[in-house]
Formats: sequence, structure tokens, C-alpha cells
Amino acid sequence: MPTSAAIHFERQLVFALDLPFAQQIRLINHRFEPRWHTGAQEVTILSGLHGDELDGGYICHLLSRFLQRLPAGWRLLGAINVLPNANPLAGSLAERFVPAMGSDLNRSFPGQAGGNECERLAAAIFSIAARSSACIDIHSSNGFLEELPQVRVVQEPRLIEWANCLGLDLVWSHSSHNWIAGTIAQALFEQNVPALVIELGTGSRIHRTYSERVFRGILQWLLKLGILSGPQTAAVPHRPLQAGEFNIVYVNAEGGGLFVPRAALSLGDRLRRGSRIGQVIDPINGQEAEIIAPLDGQLFTLRVHPVVYAGSLVARLVHT
Repeated sequence: MPTSAAIHFERQLVFALDLPFAQQIRLINHRFEPRWHTGAQEVTILSGLHGDELDGGYICHLLSRFLQRLPAGWRLLGAINVLPNANPLAGSLAERFVPAMGSDLNRSFPGQAGGNECERLAAAIFSIAARSSACIDIHSSNGFLEELPQVRVVQEPRLIEWANCLGLDLVWSHSSHNWIAGTIAQALFEQNVPALVIELGTGSRIHRTYSERVFRGILQWLLKLGILSGPQTAAVPHRPLQAGEFNIVYVNAEGGGLFVPRAALSLGDRLRRGSRIGQVIDPINGQEAEIIAPLDGQLFTLRVHPVVYAGSLVARLVHT
């Protein structure tokens, strides 16, 4: 696909690692910048830090395709780095963690240029994200849960405003003390680079509807930051639910078995206290245990893998 004459687009090889038996992993950055405007603001959008998180690859594809041929009335005013597969070895095998090492790449930041393979890859990714004025890190859930599209940010007014402009279902904010150590978002926060963490869908799947909503939300965010300019033709995103550290309700199984959700239950449903979410059945002994909403709230996480143990997360609600 030809690129707009006003945009310089380049697929940059950022990092390469030789593997046994003459194979190589390669980290590619899709870099877009205005052809005749230097010194512009720069942002980074990345996905695939976990190899089984596939929604982000589709979202980055939609974004890259859009930027390569901007519609009439749109202009690129800043630089955009798009890393559609930040963990190429795990992504190629659709495995969550770095194969053989068993390492979680998103617990390895900021990385070390002279460290092991995982630390070196983390350092290469971080070198791009850390020079940006803002970063979006896209994740899917694991293979056990499905998540409504949501944004997770530290409790700062500017970040919450940015998160709201994406128009997703939920903005989940937390204090700066509750970052998970070693994540790219936490490492960027230490470098004063604001980061938005987007979560949607289920591991090892592409949820097309969710992904396309996130893509449209990212365009709104780029417009707000002044990275893009364009006609405000898109509908104004709805106001997301606001979640914090004290209004998230976790629903866990009390015993092991098979979780069977209530018929016609859907993510986004508003549940009343005492509403039935489903049941855990023991097919051997014939026992059944009802899973009940403990408070009023909106369902934004639901278990999709039926096997549960005592304490397994079954659902999450925002108390409203």
C-alpha cells in the first residue's frame, strides 16, 4: 500500500537475536513521521509483550494501515512508533512467556543491554518507548478470562483525561504505589513518561469488535494529543465507568469444579446484589454451588475457561 506523500514511513529493525540452528528473532518498529516537520512530539504504541495476546497485533495493523494512507482531511503532525509484535519469539509460538527461559517479558523492564536474551529485548523496546512523550501498551487477558475493553492508569488527572477520551468501557486507576514492578508502564513512570495500559478480550483469540473499538479510541487519543489532526466525524466516545482501588468487586469460586455461567449473561451487564452469575458443578459427585453477585455492579470480567479451583477468579464487577 502506498504511503501518503506527506508522511515518511519506515519499517525499522530495532533488535535482532541469533538463535540456535541459524534462526533469528527480529523486532520491527513501524515508524511514521511528517516528511516536512521535524522536532515533533513522539508517541509509542506497542502490543504483544505476551505472546498469546493477539488483539493488539490486529489493532496495530489497523492503525498502521490507516497511517499509511491517511483519508482526506487528516494530517500527521507528530511521530508514531508502532511495535505490533514486541515479543516476536513468544508471539511466533503463541506462548505467553519467552520460550525455554520461561521469562515474563513484562516483568523485565527497563531491561539490560548486556543481560540475558529477555533483558536485552526489554532494553531495546524500552529505548524506543522511553524517548516518547506518551505510550500505549496493549494487552489481552489470559486464556481464562474475558475482559471488556478498559484502560488502566495511575491516578493523575491528565492520564485519566486521556484514558476517558479513548471511550472504552472502563477506566481503572490506581495509585503510583500499586504499579507491578518490572512492567513497561512502571518503568516508564519512573522515567516520567506517561503510559496507558489497555486490556481487552481473551488470550489466544482476536475479538474483532473490541479491537476495532480500541483502534477508533486510539485515533481519538492521537487527535487529543495533537499527533493527528482530522475531521471530528467520529461519534463522541461515551463516558467510561470509573474504577479505583475501592469499588472493584472480585468474585471467586469457593470450591473446585466446572464453572457454568448463567444463560444469556454478557459482559457489560448490570447486576443487582444477589443476582446469579452462574454455578460451579462437580460432575463426579453431582454437587452444585451458586455464584452470586455480592453487590450491585457492572460486569467487566468473566471467566471463559470452565475449570476452576477454590479461589479461582470467576468475575469482576465495578460497584455502582
